[in-house]
Amino acid sequence: MSENIYTILIGGRAGEGIKKAAQVIAGLLCQAGKQVYQADDYQSLIRGGHNFSTVSSSDETVYAAYQDADLIICFDHRSVEEHAGFLKPGGVLFCNSDESDLEDGAGIPMTSIMKKHYPEGSNIGIVAIAIFCAHHSIHQYIMRNTIKQQFKRNIAENIAFADEIYELVIKKSSEPMDHPFDHQYRFLSGNQAIGLGAYYAGLDFYFAYPMTPASSLLHYLALKKESLGIYAIHAESELAAINMAIGSAVAGCRSAVGSSGGGFALMQEAFSMAGIVEAPLLCVLTSRPGPATGVSTYTAQEDLWFAINQGHGEFPRVVASPDCHERAFSLAAELLSLAWEVQTPAILLTEKQLSEDMRNLHLDQTSLPEASCLMDNCSKDYKRYAITESGISPLQFPQDCPESVVKWNSHEHFETGLRTDAAGAMIAMKDKRNRKNAVLEKATRKYQRVAVYGNGENVIFAYGSTVMELREALKYTDSGFRIVAPIYLEPFPFEELKEYEGKAAIVVEHSSTGQFARFLQWKLKLQTKRNILKYDGRAFDPIKLANLLEEAIHA
Repeated sequence: MSENIYTILIGGRAGEGIKKAAQVIAGLLCQAGKQVYQADDYQSLIRGGHNFSTVSSSDETVYAAYQDADLIICFDHRSVEEHAGFLKPGGVLFCNSDESDLEDGAGIPMTSIMKKHYPEGSNIGIVAIAIFCAHHSIHQYIMRNTIKQQFKRNIAENIAFADEIYELVIKKSSEPMDHPFDHQYRFLSGNQAIGLGAYYAGLDFYFAYPMTPASSLLHYLALKKESLGIYAIHAESELAAINMAIGSAVAGCRSAVGSSGGGFALMQEAFSMAGIVEAPLLCVLTSRPGPATGVSTYTAQEDLWFAINQGHGEFPRVVASPDCHERAFSLAAELLSLAWEVQTPAILLTEKQLSEDMRNLHLDQTSLPEASCLMDNCSKDYKRYAITESGISPLQFPQDCPESVVKWNSHEHFETGLRTDAAGAMIAMKDKRNRKNAVLEKATRKYQRVAVYGNGENVIFAYGSTVMELREALKYTDSGFRIVAPIYLEPFPFEELKEYEGKAAIVVEHSSTGQFARFLQWKLKLQTKRNILKYDGRAFDPIKLANLLEEAIHA
């Protein structure tokens, strides 16, 4: 039973700097040597509505945010209404007494004090940092230095505002945090880990049209252009993005695209083209609830079958889903490498939860693969689609071999790349591409294709972000569970999973129709003992998920 989780929740309106304040507090906890998980719950609004961020920390690794909090800081009345009921016994709730009164909470006139210190503009997010530091008796100079480093504008106003809040709070409560604030840390989201993993594998270009929850990958790579040397291109549409990525692959550049399900629906035509032209391409599909626009800023696993069947026609592809932030890092490198090794598109399937939630990570790039390919020796009679036993044709790039003719063709074609409708040529080329399926199956064996956590008799199948929720939930049960998480979904790692063929297991997923359970029944004839579904866009609370697992085995 885990008892050392400490959770802070900050609530208010969009535009009040809630996420930034939570990240700064998370950074302070990381500096204190804590393991930290931070999650944001927000609506698709620029201002108003109700947003909140949750920071859960512990001395051991934390894989999910908790609903019940030890410290709640509310900037508005709605946040008090939404979250006061989730205050742990012995916890403290600070509210903005300019907007809300609470008998059991600590009221601070946050808005009135803020207006005293800012002649123009405002920054109420500073309140949360000051309350956190004062509540834990973190020295005032640490708070000041942190604010100076994290907020580059209105420094004098920010410090004066924070000091006044700090002095008020330190008189009201104190839970000293007796830690040196000197730990080095790397606090990343899943999208940032994906970008770094692809970078280490040799990514040159990332093309995207912004669509939550993939947008932060575009922003991160654009921000890191100078240090990583990756060109992040904001295209005019999703279809343009993937066509540009295929074009850059023709020139020999390692390229990737990213979007959510709606954006990938718009990319389908070109994804299929990547299949017939045999373009090596990494696609990041980060899911949110659908259909159509759905609920754009929340999480879901509704795109599993969509990813498996992405694109019209028949052609090989890889689909894999990371079960944690560290895997997002390594899997991005693996998939970019596999795409080039086999010359076919690969999909990294993830969800808003892993894409945007942040953890402090230790990443080791030394074992990551680099994307390389089978090259032709600039032969003058070069055939882009040469028939080979493996189905993989040697590559030439136009700029490297000026005397050669390099033809990529989206119509069915001969070995040279010239188009054809001939029956015999059509069969030969389809057979060549299909032979890559066997190569892919063998190539993916170089990597971990299935992750197993625990050794209990009660088997739970899950994939993607849900595995993190389960790993956290299992801290609250002694019933003997074993999580089985396929990382690679296509090609399906049957050899590693054949011991479960025809067996019964609990399946946990974020969909309303049980897509993953049906997928496992198709691939493994797995019998679903209980399908625990969640499809409200929110992550499981670890303790509530643990209770659902207990109910499942005692049903």
